[in-house]
Amino acid sequence: MKVGYGRVWDPAYPRNSRIRSYLVSRFGAEIAVTRRYEGSRTRRILHDVATMLFGLHGKQLYILAEFSLPYAVLLWIVARLNRGVLIVDGFVGQYETMVDDWKKAEPGSARARWYALVDRVAYRLADLVLIDTRVRARALAAAHPGTEVLSLPVGAPAWAVPAGPRRRRGDAVTNVLYYGNYIPLHGLPVVLDAVRRAGRLTGLSVTLVGDGTPRREIERRASALGVAGSCRFLDPVPEEELADHLAQADIVLGIFGDSDKARTVIANKVWQGLASGRTVVTRTSPALAEIADVCGDQLVQVDGADDAELAEALAAALVRLATADVTVETGTVDTGTAAALAGYVDAEYAAFGRRVEELLAVRRR
Repeated sequence: MKVGYGRVWDPAYPRNSRIRSYLVSRFGAEIAVTRRYEGSRTRRILHDVATMLFGLHGKQLYILAEFSLPYAVLLWIVARLNRGVLIVDGFVGQYETMVDDWKKAEPGSARARWYALVDRVAYRLADLVLIDTRVRARALAAAHPGTEVLSLPVGAPAWAVPAGPRRRRGDAVTNVLYYGNYIPLHGLPVVLDAVRRAGRLTGLSVTLVGDGTPRREIERRASALGVAGSCRFLDPVPEEELADHLAQADIVLGIFGDSDKARTVIANKVWQGLASGRTVVTRTSPALAEIADVCGDQLVQVDGADDAELAEALAAALVRLATADVTVETGTVDTGTAAALAGYVDAEYAAFGRRVEELLAVRRR
């Protein structure tokens, strides 16, 4: 199988990396990847258009990477010229990201309508649209009749493996880990408010790994709330170092944003924290029903009617977990959750592989 993977922002990003790895392992796929150009807007557009138009000929399967829905028409043209199948990864939609998450446009504005049009066109042109949870798949299919949507979970990468337990009875400080790019979806203001509330009752050490435009504001907010002494801000690290941070954590934080997306996704850090054997605390989401049964107490969901209530709920969860009577033997590692999650993801990818085969067979007729 020859595959053209269009406009990838970061080849190491878990979403496109896992899909590519699966296609190679199942089909022995030869995959050509075009990268998003890191330069000025004009040069980026010209470069990305040229590489997709002239660098992906002769393929059978075309996949438009996450974050790149505005280029769906272009890759559709390339796919049709080559009688190929077009798959669009709708993991990151324009409207939900720019309007719901980043608040870059007001709902109903011309700019918001443009983002909605970009999404609609991408979904309409695709032979198959991928999304990350069953809840979102059902919503997307209902909003775009005639569009075939398949849920393909994020899952955990190979480096996220169960590590030995950290906390022991009598530990004075509980290590809490956040990592990411500080986007509104993650709800860092809620996290800091919760740390302030919980810090009155228990000892917390919070490590925040990553970067992004809002980071400086979050650092200032930590100082204003009086929790800067409990927070350690670190720059992004390679995956192998991220695994080390997970091994040192007692609690991994998920997402706490207030958008519809925040309530319907299972974030990378949730998958990775659970697979690493850590307790994960995240905002309640219907999507979590897909995995909650196999996670047990390792997955803690919190919610609230507004940010203040959510921060209070998160703080209560942190205090409860930090003060729990923990008695575990040194070196004991429970791999049950990791294995169950891996089995679930493997089954979903197998369904994806079967659908790819069916679509290619139809195209060859």
